[in-house]
Amino acid sequence: MHIQAEENAIEPVRLFRINTGSCNGCDVELAVTSAVTEFDVEQLGCRYTEAAREADIVLITGPLTVRAREEVLRLYAETLQDKVTVAVGVCPVSGGVFRDSYAVDGPLERHLPVDVNIPGCPPRPQALLAGIAEALELRRVRRDGGTPTRRAVPVDNFPVRGRLSYDAGSCVDCRICRHVCAAGAIRFEEGENGVSLTLWHNSCVFCGLCSHYCPTGALSVTGDWRLDHPAADAFRQVERGEVPYAPCVGCGEPIVPAAPQLLHAAFRRPNPDIERLKSLCPACRQQMSIGVPRR
Repeated sequence: MHIQAEENAIEPVRLFRINTGSCNGCDVELAVTSAVTEFDVEQLGCRYTEAAREADIVLITGPLTVRAREEVLRLYAETLQDKVTVAVGVCPVSGGVFRDSYAVDGPLERHLPVDVNIPGCPPRPQALLAGIAEALELRRVRRDGGTPTRRAVPVDNFPVRGRLSYDAGSCVDCRICRHVCAAGAIRFEEGENGVSLTLWHNSCVFCGLCSHYCPTGALSVTGDWRLDHPAADAFRQVERGEVPYAPCVGCGEPIVPAAPQLLHAAFRRPNPDIERLKSLCPACRQQMSIGVPRR
């Protein structure tokens, strides 16, 4: 993959990395962008610097731990006033799987301004290049004016976990996905007409557990790995859908029909009444006790 360097660039744009207490996953991927020719940031007209005062673009990894906070803020204060700040990975954006830890004082935006987010856990090298390219474009617009444009990035066929896709038509509100989501990226809300699911891509770590355990295939992992976006759009990076209520065939109460797969697992043997049971509310199912003895 090759992304064209900025035209008429006289001096390379300098990148400075700050680790705020990460697991080093994102740092390993950033190392690829300096050590592997195919993903080298030099193709964007950039180079890494070890001096904070030279930073044109600041790349920040990690969930911002309490212990690292003061040093991070000190380093950040040494950088150039007109730099562009990029949050690398979901940890600086939302805390990721470390969000509720006593040792974390994030998200990063509580302490300093962020311009671009590159979600992922960690983002792949192509996603990092795309996010850095977006930061370069933002830097150009700030200096020269005009309208920012999103650079096209070639997509290879290598299978990777990317954005989650949600099919509300297959969802049965079992909420197993929320239970297994270590990052707390999935939320359910009960409304007047149904149950809505919201999945926040800036918390999702692409682990795929929600898709693996979903009994109906309502959640699936796509190969769409390009999720870089302006930090101001962070709360727009979501997957949403609503599961409508249907009346219980026994009492008429609004319910989300149960998944036949879950009912088969509950009965532990074939049951011809599964189709009828899925349209009953829990109270009516208990009252009818079809196929099982009362306890």
